[in-house]
Amino acid sequence: MPEARPAHRAPPGPAGLRYQALASDDVDVHAGQLSRWSQEYDQLSPGRFAGRVRELWADGPRLQVFHEHTHQQTSQLCLPWQGSVWFGIPDGRHTTPVHFCGRLQPGDALRPVLRAAGNASFTLRTPEDFGIYGVVVDAAWLAERLDALQLRDAGAPGATLQALPVPPAVHAAVCHTIEEMLALGAAGGGAHDGALQAWQALLDRLLTLLCSAGHAAPPAAAAQADPAANRRRLATVLSARALVSQPLNHTMSVDDLCAELHVTRRTLQNHFHSVVGDSPADFLKAVRMNACRRKLREGGAATVQDVAAQWGFFHMGHFSHDYKQMFGELPSQTLRRADGAASATGFNGRSVPGSSRSRPAPRPPAAGLAASCGPRPAAAPATAG
Repeated sequence: MPEARPAHRAPPGPAGLRYQALASDDVDVHAGQLSRWSQEYDQLSPGRFAGRVRELWADGPRLQVFHEHTHQQTSQLCLPWQGSVWFGIPDGRHTTPVHFCGRLQPGDALRPVLRAAGNASFTLRTPEDFGIYGVVVDAAWLAERLDALQLRDAGAPGATLQALPVPPAVHAAVCHTIEEMLALGAAGGGAHDGALQAWQALLDRLLTLLCSAGHAAPPAAAAQADPAANRRRLATVLSARALVSQPLNHTMSVDDLCAELHVTRRTLQNHFHSVVGDSPADFLKAVRMNACRRKLREGGAATVQDVAAQWGFFHMGHFSHDYKQMFGELPSQTLRRADGAASATGFNGRSVPGSSRSRPAPRPPAAGLAASCGPRPAAAPATAG
């Protein structure tokens, strides 16, 4: 079974700083890398997956900064930890746009700082070779610190999800500051007496940059966008994804989906192109392929043919070819690796002596995240750790 490969872990530094860098070659493992998040990713472009996360966690205050890179195109359902505010800053390496909760984000004169409250799930549709910086901070502490710094938060009051445009110079300063914080964590954070002061200075600089983001005038297209219409488009796409990701729903045609979702075929087509930049058929086929891969990674008694049939793939030659093209290996190889990893653990799930297998990444229920792009439901899925 694919594993998270720890590249570096530094000892705790000031304020309980803990740093780790993890690499993975499987989209599901990668989705479980961020501490205390619940996430589910689908790989959308063909080829071997490669992902990397560099993360720094602080206990006082509760703060998480990270850089995440994915080599393939992905569709992401994300939920930060309870009581936090998330800032997402695409690092600018990509040349194609990013979809945030179904909205295409600018990438030229103004660049986006994305925000989500810790009780809100959100979606990203990312291009190939995509990098994003993340800052997650305790919401109550953030409000207190902004008061102490006499800063006015440029974010919309009460908004759970928003994208604020910033000039390239501010974007570059945010990215540089986060890199400095990650470097401090990678170095151990406590190597010299001024480490705590350096950390506090970097944190205050970062908060000043992030919470001033959005004072620039938004592009005309964004100003004219209809938020309610965008939410309807996104809800339709997520509902279609949730339907086809469940086993034994393979008999649903595009017309069946339209009837279930109460939209016309043309409306469904337009919604998919707007939200994920792809056709319903292509996107939903990738969703079903990823569902098969998750099931195969569980191992057990199911055969490849049984798993493929649950998601509507009945021609094994075509399925094996498409699967290998998408994930870089045959479905039988995925299943063998999963069964081999299972045999290295005891019946109680504990590793037997000599086994180096990492624990599998925790997976949130698909329906719990895909139900909406907005406030967290009352029964939130277990956080990733």
